[in-house]
Amino acid sequence: MVRESWMEIYPYYQNYIQNMRPLFEQSIRFMHDISPDDLNDKTVITEYLTKEEKRSVGKVKAISEFSALYRRDLFTRIWDCVENLRSTTDLEEIRDIIIDDFEESIEFLDFLSTMTSPDQSNYEESPMYLIVQFIQEQIFPRRKTLQEVYDHLIEKSVDYYEVQRHLLMSSSSYREKDEGFETSALSPILYKIINEITSLFNLDPNYLESPKDESVEIPVVLKDEVFLPFIDSVANKEFLNLHQILKRMELQLMHDIFIGPTMNLIAACEPHNYFKREPISDSKERIIPQLSNETFILMYLAKLAYRRGFISKELINWISSIFALLLYNAALLTFVSEENIFYSIFTDLKTEEKILPYMMKLICFDKYLGIDRTKIRDSVQYRKEIFSSIGSQIQSMRKLIEETSNFINRIIEK
Repeated sequence: MVRESWMEIYPYYQNYIQNMRPLFEQSIRFMHDISPDDLNDKTVITEYLTKEEKRSVGKVKAISEFSALYRRDLFTRIWDCVENLRSTTDLEEIRDIIIDDFEESIEFLDFLSTMTSPDQSNYEESPMYLIVQFIQEQIFPRRKTLQEVYDHLIEKSVDYYEVQRHLLMSSSSYREKDEGFETSALSPILYKIINEITSLFNLDPNYLESPKDESVEIPVVLKDEVFLPFIDSVANKEFLNLHQILKRMELQLMHDIFIGPTMNLIAACEPHNYFKREPISDSKERIIPQLSNETFILMYLAKLAYRRGFISKELINWISSIFALLLYNAALLTFVSEENIFYSIFTDLKTEEKILPYMMKLICFDKYLGIDRTKIRDSVQYRKEIFSSIGSQIQSMRKLIEETSNFINRIIEK
């Protein structure tokens, strides 16, 4: 069943966080209560764990089992920390280090929990809303016109082009047929086709009179030359849906033979010197292409950001996953140091897949990303696939994560 309302999704988002937090609180109290010398005796920890597990008998079985496993993980890390440090570090200092790590972790969980509210009261001042708006400004902006979206993406591409491009390249694009009017992800084949079109325009284009303006000659390339490097069956899907694919980049098919830019594309690109005009007679001028790799990719993304109601299911899952991971990792960077003994708990896929799917749905609402949350899949295996794929690219997003973390610090300081 698709959970559609905010009030339905919100408790699922909070569930795992609210189950984790008490375990950290109980454990930090234990660390405060014991003496530093107790850290030399593993039986102190063993007895505490046995006592807590008996105390959990009356709880719901699933919660009881979760608490026992999670608590044991925390104390395994504590004991490993003691083992690693006690030959070089005073026991009291070790205890202080562990307590500090607990405090960082609790602050992180508190931030995740209070980023928004069940009724979205004062949503415009909530950290979740502000952070989503900040990330959007860098890679998926909202504007009143397509030209404004494109201009802004190009401005931000100096710092974030790799993330902008990655936003289009879903690892699950192979699932899509790319039919109809919904914009699909950039498959590896389609990405190569776009690069081929760019190269052909820059190397040796032909020129035809523009269908919209007889005083202008526009550059064109042969459709068959674009597909020549590909075996027919490899790019067959893209060839059959070529008209829709070209529209997404403001390109057009002319006489069913040539591919050329629309006048809208030329107008959008001229301020960025992707096209220049040269007179060829008193009454005619020619549009000369000088394109970059970004030209068509960012137009594809600009049209996606501008018309958010026509995005495919796979791409919605991918975009919302990237936003959720950016937000989550930026918050983690803000509160938890990488040296924290519990850090890898929060970067573990088992933790992420319990929190991020519901964060994805929340940030899809109209006030946030404004994309169709009902298309988000609930399949655990599917989520693992896309989280693993995005996670492997996290280094390319590092700068944006750091900038978002700086933004979170500014929110906290207000």
